Amino acid sequence: MDSSGAPFAAAVSAGPNLIKPNGEELAELTGIPDPAALEGNPAMVAAASARLIAGGVGAVLATLGAQGAVLTTKDGSWLAHTPPMIAVSTVGAGDSSLAGFLLRDLAGGSAPDALRQAAAHGAAAASLPGSTVPALNQTKPSDVTVTQLTHPKEDVQ
Repeated sequence: MDSSGAPFAAAVSAGPNLIKPNGEELAELTGIPDPAALEGNPAMVAAASARLIAGGVGAVLATLGAQGAVLTTKDGSWLAHTPPMIAVSTVGAGDSSLAGFLLRDLAGGSAPDALRQAAAHGAAAASLPGSTVPALNQTKPSDVTVTQLTHPKEDVQ
């Protein structure tokens, strides 16, 4: 699920399997008054996401633009970073991240592997003009660094 505002909050309260907020949407969903507080603070993103997991959401894939993406599940949280790049257009990059995550997840990938593909898809989309959706062969998941932020069951209950 990827949305914003009141419809997103209503859907989140139903406990979907996966949501894909950006930083501003995550702050709104979790009551963080200043979304800028999440910038450069993946631990805070993971903690905010963990509150949503505790409320019944299955997983949170928070896309943070050039700051990467954080995936939080009941099993832990991970941060993905791509190499620096020049963005041509960020329109649809979050949607492409979600598509990349789903492709890898449905193929049986682990949570970190699905996050890696999500970040690769988002970066590839941002490097293309307009709202162009990257093909799988235009992504470079091997260039993405994934770091574990929390260990299983550490912060997510």
